[in-house]
Amino acid sequence: MWLPLLGFVLNMGYRLQLVRRMQQGERLWPGWNNWSCLLRQGSVATAAIVFYNIPVLLCIGLAAVFWSWRLLVLSLVIGLFVTFFIPGFMTFYAHDQNLAHVISPWLAWGRVVAGGWIYVRAWGIVCCACFLSFLGLAVFGIGFAWTSVWFWQVAAFCFSRVFSEQYKLRMTTTRENPL
Repeated sequence: MWLPLLGFVLNMGYRLQLVRRMQQGERLWPGWNNWSCLLRQGSVATAAIVFYNIPVLLCIGLAAVFWSWRLLVLSLVIGLFVTFFIPGFMTFYAHDQNLAHVISPWLAWGRVVAGGWIYVRAWGIVCCACFLSFLGLAVFGIGFAWTSVWFWQVAAFCFSRVFSEQYKLRMTTTRENPL
């Protein structure tokens, strides 16, 4: 039961580490070499995601109690809204590990709105990558371990690219290609 949660937390930490390395012009791989850092940063990001989804969970609970499809639809709308603005704090938290980025949903929402169509296009790419990552389940579920990590790399690249360039979070380096 705890293994999927641990995997999600480590993937969140990996995503944050990947974004930070991109911003600093460092080599991106190997990325799974500091487990305690991945676990710590991933735990913060996961806790924030759970916290922001409390209204969704409450709506789902109320929908189950009252057998209300309207509350289920409301939970879906709130869940999509929350998911849409989460990258607005993740890229900045990756940059400087300042918890103020995580606990300020309106600041994150403002960044998302400022991202405009470039941000929406990044979401389009991420949604396609998410769909493709589930093809890993076709290989007896084992392939999903690889495709899931690949998906988080795509998400990290897309969203950090939007915000890092817009807010000048990337450090200029003399290195040619950090990959």
